[in-house]
Amino acid sequence: MVACYIGMQVSVVRLRSFSLWLRGMNFSFFNLPPRIVSQPNEKRIVILFENLGHWSSHYYNVSNYTMVAPVFGLMAYSSSESAFINQNIDFTIRGDPIRIRFPLAEQHGKNNTPICAKFSVDGLVKFINMSKPYVCEARSQGHYTLVVPSSPKEPHTRSKRFTIWWVLGFVIGFVGLVILVLILLALVKEAKRRRIRKLERISSGGELFDTFWIGETKLPLASSIRTQPILENEDAIR
Repeated sequence: MVACYIGMQVSVVRLRSFSLWLRGMNFSFFNLPPRIVSQPNEKRIVILFENLGHWSSHYYNVSNYTMVAPVFGLMAYSSSESAFINQNIDFTIRGDPIRIRFPLAEQHGKNNTPICAKFSVDGLVKFINMSKPYVCEARSQGHYTLVVPSSPKEPHTRSKRFTIWWVLGFVIGFVGLVILVLILLALVKEAKRRRIRKLERISSGGELFDTFWIGETKLPLASSIRTQPILENEDAIR
């Protein structure tokens, strides 16, 4: 029986214990070798296979490690003739270990080889080195995945944004200050020009004088005397 959920798959296989001992079984990503005995010994057993898919990180987490594959589960239960009873049983493996393949594992380069992680019922995590690429070996039921050490955390995004905004604000403020200084200089020059024009208008309303140059200096020059002198006593002068 196979039940599919969004991003999750659960399969149930019912078989005889003797068949498991004699031939083992292959199912999906799991390889159960011969010479596996259920504890306690049951005539029929039910094996529950789980692929948590995208929900793996929702149910399981490994501190300081990143999961690079879905979590696969393998659980055994005792069974009656019609249905399995909710009684968990264990395995005794007297031959080769159970092999779990992870074909959907993410690639992380040669310098970051994944390792197997087993999740115990009590919440503890046990790490196991892979004997083959992307294959975990197990000698008991449980949940397994592949993990790699987490890379050092980058600076907080908020700190990055604060730094960017600080630099941007400094640049904008500096440009604004330069523009303000240029505007003030332009206003001062314009005020001087207006003052000079005003003085020129005032001076043009009076009497015009000729000009002459002394060196590089321009000076006014009266072309004639406006009032002729009059002698009061010509006899005295004679």
